[in-house]
Amino acid sequence: MTKFSRSLQSIGLILVLGALSSCSNSETSATGSPAGTNTPSGPVGTIRGTVHLAGNAPAAATDKINQDQSTCGDNVSLPRLVVGKNNGVKDTFVYLDGAPSVPSDQQPRSASLLMDQQKCQYVPHAMTVPVGTQIEIVNSDTILHNVHGNIVGSSGLQTLFNIAQPVKGMPSKTPALENSGMIYLTCEAGHPWMNAFVFVADNPYVAVSKDNGDFVIPNVPAGSYKIKMWHEGVTLISNDKKRQKYDYEEPYITTKDIDVTANTETVVNFDLTLRRT
Repeated sequence: MTKFSRSLQSIGLILVLGALSSCSNSETSATGSPAGTNTPSGPVGTIRGTVHLAGNAPAAATDKINQDQSTCGDNVSLPRLVVGKNNGVKDTFVYLDGAPSVPSDQQPRSASLLMDQQKCQYVPHAMTVPVGTQIEIVNSDTILHNVHGNIVGSSGLQTLFNIAQPVKGMPSKTPALENSGMIYLTCEAGHPWMNAFVFVADNPYVAVSKDNGDFVIPNVPAGSYKIKMWHEGVTLISNDKKRQKYDYEEPYITTKDIDVTANTETVVNFDLTLRRT
């Protein structure tokens, strides 16, 4: 098992998500789904905050491209850390750990559940979807891509779907994502830098930070929780050219205690401190 595989395996262990396959019935931790949720019957509050990068951002990581340069370019950005205004960090998952699950038929559906492939990158890079959702995927490039959905669980990576898209504009749908957990997307059509994360949620109490690092989780039942920040590993450890495989450092995970009060906005901020700069 490579270091990157071990890194992804540790994500599943830390989140206690378990494998997302029909042969796995292990207990999973609460995750989350997109904002815009049904309001619970009891008293609720709102969680709001920002994910900040502590210190200076490192130089953007890039890699030389050896094929499909007319579409992908000569060098590619490795979008593992996107920093915006006031050092806000984009594409960070923030969610309540241990929040009650919500039946899939009561889960809201996001306005857009589209995963696109544009100039040899996945767009968006991070997204959340409710349990039971099918993600529509499309190839906006004129070259072959494949969308390989890997389940991140305690037993490592397992393939959930692998969909080839050789034609520009070709739409496809994933199987219904019936279990909560983290899915890691890759492309093995000569574009190993392409990756994205999909958080399949069994409750609505999760958010992905925006360009400026801000996040909001609305309609949270009043109570005490642990709230977690999860950001993928940033530093590229190794690049296996023959196997078209990138290995990254371990993810960044921070946990805080939080009390949500009815009709009140609770603010919780996170600092992302990199291991390497």
